[in-house]
Amino acid sequence: MYARIARIWQSPNRWILLLAATITVGIIGAVVTFLVKYHQAATPQTPSAFYMPPQPLPPDQPGSIIRKETLPSNLPEGAQAWRVMYLSTDLEGNPIAVTGTIVAPDGTSVKPRNIIAWAHGTTGIRPECGVSHTSDPYQQTPVIERMLAQGFVVVITDYLGLGTPGVHPYMVGQVAAQNVLDSVRAARQIVEVSAGDKFVVWGASQGGTSALWTGQMAKVYAPELKLLGVAASAPATNLRKIAEFNLDKQAGGIFLGYVFAAWAAVYPGADLDAIIKPDGRANFDQMIKPCFTAPAGFLPIIKTLRAPAQYLSVDILKTEPWSTLFEKNTPRGRIEVPIVIAHGTADSLIPVKLSEAEAERRCKAGEDVQFARYPGSTHDAREDTAVYILGWTVDRFVGRPAPSNCPN
Repeated sequence: MYARIARIWQSPNRWILLLAATITVGIIGAVVTFLVKYHQAATPQTPSAFYMPPQPLPPDQPGSIIRKETLPSNLPEGAQAWRVMYLSTDLEGNPIAVTGTIVAPDGTSVKPRNIIAWAHGTTGIRPECGVSHTSDPYQQTPVIERMLAQGFVVVITDYLGLGTPGVHPYMVGQVAAQNVLDSVRAARQIVEVSAGDKFVVWGASQGGTSALWTGQMAKVYAPELKLLGVAASAPATNLRKIAEFNLDKQAGGIFLGYVFAAWAAVYPGADLDAIIKPDGRANFDQMIKPCFTAPAGFLPIIKTLRAPAQYLSVDILKTEPWSTLFEKNTPRGRIEVPIVIAHGTADSLIPVKLSEAEAERRCKAGEDVQFARYPGSTHDAREDTAVYILGWTVDRFVGRPAPSNCPN
């Protein structure tokens, strides 16, 4: 073998051979690097042992911290942060464990700090799809550095089932609101945070809906907290209309698939086998498995994506209990504090006209609503709307009159 190598080295073509070998090694290295990065982008991180709730749960009040640990990585400048597990409640009022992230400016404050409760958008419905256990727990939260620079404490719930075991009750508004409100309670228990009792809830997409639900439930569920405003970017304000709009769309196949799978896990009588075509069940299960925290995981299934109309065996809008559940989880309760609803006109998942109709409905009910339209912005308009909404949020805490474009 050594003699063969020597002959190759003595060959007049050795430099060509060496160049070819170098290029080959470089290509192999590039391919390996690509595959590693693709695997990382396609594989959601597995929650650590931190996310396994103790059994039994401690007999404490909702919002009580079960455990916490500091988060030193990817920390916004001038901030301190914790990963927390705290008590919340389910649909029946039973205690549950939920996780999330609490971020605050460095150090303590003599004056109580105001709170922004951030409700993030769709990430998936499995524990792996949570945010706080990822390498960047702030990935779903826009302008967080600006929030902290303004002196805010930012609380970011994972929601039930994202991080902790089980199926996330996606678009179950009551549970989402309880998770948000209890995250605010949890933040107030960390001495270094210096959190007060005043907060604004702000969310996008699924989180926008969660924010509206929080607004209508806060006074009864957490009367000791003082909600000053509700901000919702591209919220799902009419689930029936959104389902109808997405029945023939492949993207709707994923998002409505999350809804169907989650509600089947939460509500008695909501049976997937009764609504999914038998020959489409395996494809359906594969389609709802990836997480948006690792979006490359959707690439292998793009060619097999099906619109809801292709995998449903029933008219979901007329079939019980699903028809009633669309109404039950639509946020229609009265909100007593100022509201801002922001929506992009190029949203292909939730039509802007639904937010326009919701703003009009709440205006007619005597609520204080500002509707902000963003020409050309798509559904993922968190960044587009964030600077305006942050300014609106600051105004709620300093007592400026809330803007409203409701007709007089």
